[in-house]
Amino acid sequence: MIMKFNERLKELREKSKLTQEQLAKISGVSSRMIQRYEYGTSRPRLDAAEKLAKALNVTTDQLLGNGDMLVAQAAEKYGSRGAKQAQQLTEEVTGLFAGGEMAQEDMDVMMKAIQDAYWIAKEKNKKYTPKKYRSEE
Repeated sequence: MIMKFNERLKELREKSKLTQEQLAKISGVSSRMIQRYEYGTSRPRLDAAEKLAKALNVTTDQLLGNGDMLVAQAAEKYGSRGAKQAQQLTEEVTGLFAGGEMAQEDMDVMMKAIQDAYWIAKEKNKKYTPKKYRSEE
């Protein structure tokens, strides 16, 4: 079963024997946001995820996982619309394999390939998007 970001964050925090308040103090991310992340009502931006990962002594990839890393990066680059598209993509892909027999390593490779395809498609689509609708990098 693929673990969601909120479950991963809570597990890593508890493994580090930290309360939400302690993690907030160490990371510089408010305890209210950590609560929202753990309840699954919010997702962190990449900068907040990096602070949390550092405080938990893990990599951002380990904290976010492949799908959530894509969502965070898409949010950074394309805003909430990009994050929503990336979230929908990862949910659809993971839904295809729910309850299946695919090894985690194989799932990780597949998710990486989908992420790469997402970024290639976004770059190619830029050519066809009128300049006034493009977000400037």
